Amino acid sequence: MRFSGPSFGKTAALFALLAALSAPIFAQDGPRAAAPGKAVAPLAWLVGGVWTADASKLGPGMKRIETRYQWSDNSAFVRFNTHFVTEKGTLKNYDGQFFWNPAPSSLEVWYTDARNAITQGPVRIDGDTMEISFRGEDFEGHPADLRVLVVRVTNDRYTWDLAEKAGDGWKALASLTYERAGA
Repeated sequence: MRFSGPSFGKTAALFALLAALSAPIFAQDGPRAAAPGKAVAPLAWLVGGVWTADASKLGPGMKRIETRYQWSDNSAFVRFNTHFVTEKGTLKNYDGQFFWNPAPSSLEVWYTDARNAITQGPVRIDGDTMEISFRGEDFEGHPADLRVLVVRVTNDRYTWDLAEKAGDGWKALASLTYERAGA
């Protein structure tokens, strides 16, 4: 096989261009930042390490909740999983993603729980506050309109508050503080 002539020159130029465009992606160490201009970029601070909340007051045998966030391979969305650690073991409960949905032009969340129930809803970000709205079951097992507020306190600490729609307002159901380790 000979590598010369006009087609080789065009092919070599194409590879050089692809290498130059790819170099910043492959040169990164540690948690990857979102590409500038991507709608999920405001979630970059969550990526990396293990976020842990004390869950001992949520029920008998509960110890903690661990959540991990990571970029998708193409940095287009943020994956997450949530594990409930109890005295009897670990329940790998939630697995999902935050992504930009171009049809309604909105940031959204989609996840499944350990029983294969799918939850999805819109996500709004206003400064250090992320609001996640969805339809789900309350703690009594009744269908309800729910809202989670995630408020960044520092880059390694956030509060997580779950509330249920009650008339014109919101009834608090649970509140946790997460801290990151191993970023």
